Amino acid sequence: MMVLNRPDYMKRLIEYQDKDIVKIVTGIRRSGKSTLLDLFEDHLLNSGVPQEQIIHMNMESLHYRDLSNYISFYEYVSGKIVAGEKNYLIFDELQTVEHWEKAIESFRLDYDVDIYITRSNAYMLSSEFSTLLSGRYVEIRMLPLSFKEFLLFYEFAPHITIDDKFQKYLQFGGMPILRQFQFNEARSFEALEGIYHTVILRDVLERNRTADQALLQKLVLFLCSNIGSMNSPNNIGNVLSQEGDIQSVKKITGKSLAGRTVEKYIRMLRNAFVFYPIDHIVDG
Repeated sequence: MMVLNRPDYMKRLIEYQDKDIVKIVTGIRRSGKSTLLDLFEDHLLNSGVPQEQIIHMNMESLHYRDLSNYISFYEYVSGKIVAGEKNYLIFDELQTVEHWEKAIESFRLDYDVDIYITRSNAYMLSSEFSTLLSGRYVEIRMLPLSFKEFLLFYEFAPHITIDDKFQKYLQFGGMPILRQFQFNEARSFEALEGIYHTVILRDVLERNRTADQALLQKLVLFLCSNIGSMNSPNNIGNVLSQEGDIQSVKKITGKSLAGRTVEKYIRMLRNAFVFYPIDHIVDG
């Protein structure tokens, strides 16, 4: 399948190339982060960087199943680094390596490297990591396709109007993987359902084992039905409480248990990049 570029994101990566900061590309699963770094590797090769000076690893591959801690990970990567040359380290889903941040900082200290990381949840960018790097990182937030990108990704018959194209965008959304289905509703929605369940089960519930899956699903449905509306955790909690989903009990703080619960669950969804508050969209 042909890989299409995301020029705005590529431009940002290239602007930060060879700068002494770790580049962290964030975003929901299947939004195109790995493909972006594949394209960046092509850019490096086309710029004359030898292949052996590019170390590109997807840590969710079973090929790296034994690299579960930072010591084994550091030793493996160090064995591949070309001494005396600039090396480019590209790691997908690095959160599978325990205390990976220690290895990243050691690479920076021990070798001449330029480091790029993708992540599908916000848990790996801990306060400890932020302190360790002391601001020596930049986060590039990657969203699914904008409508502008959507028009470039898909081919439309000449008679299709811009309004019709926008309706397609509203119907199918901006996940780049859907391009291969060419607006086949059944196949597209099956793919989206798979992505959704992967995000909810792996990036939310696995890291929040006390969370209630049924309540989380209801909250997702509520937020999806109220995109663009002003809401507060307390207001949402009151609505869900009236439906019998969570118990509304006033606390000394004045917040209901429902509101506190909703606030916690929304934080989980934000950490998995399922939802963004509007200030993040504006800033991005």
